[in-house]
Amino acid sequence: MQTETRKSRHSRRYWNWRTILGVILIVIALGLFAMNPLKNYLIARGSQANTVANLTREDIIANSNRDATFDLDEITTIDSMTVIADGVNPNDLPVIGGIAIPELEMNLPIHLGTANEGMYYGAGTLDPNQQMGESNYALASHHSKHPELLFAPLMNAEVGQTIYLTDLDKVYVYEIDVVEVVPPHDVSVLAQTDVPIVTLITCTYDLVNRVIVQGTLIEERPISEATQAMQEAFSIDQTIVTNE
Repeated sequence: MQTETRKSRHSRRYWNWRTILGVILIVIALGLFAMNPLKNYLIARGSQANTVANLTREDIIANSNRDATFDLDEITTIDSMTVIADGVNPNDLPVIGGIAIPELEMNLPIHLGTANEGMYYGAGTLDPNQQMGESNYALASHHSKHPELLFAPLMNAEVGQTIYLTDLDKVYVYEIDVVEVVPPHDVSVLAQTDVPIVTLITCTYDLVNRVIVQGTLIEERPISEATQAMQEAFSIDQTIVTNE
């Protein structure tokens, strides 16, 4: 009888620990599963908070003069834990403009430099001297697994689509004429050009190679003369346009 009692107690202890361990593993799994939607929510909210519709020309001028890093080697892949743990406040980021591609329903802020924090919530500039409407204006951003966030929509880019850039002084209109995949060490796409172009860079689905989308400048106009299509692309209204 005593032997059976000892076995019963040992069995209960064994099952109790196994049950506790199982519960812990389930909680961890659920936490990891929930982190990706939270990451996507933070990215979407941060991107929307910093679009040019929420800024003034004075904001952009001030942000253009802030310190920034342009070290391409510091760019790392995006992951849920980092985005959540960093707790970046989008309002602290140096927004210097906006990029919109109507056909892809993309409307993102452009941040000064290549800091990962800026690329959590928009695109980053790759050269401290680049200017919209001049030579090769290069931007990079992460490829979120969510198809509508950051530069993930570039997977559906096609020749002939329109890219808008604005610094709230002018709107620059580019037409896509290159969509290609290159290895990560190919930096020829960043070379300066005689013809004004825009170059957009993000990772492929497998994070191995780079998707390159380039467009040639076909028009630029003062923000006060922005067309209805331009205003809608950046979600800005006529009041904002006429006040600039």
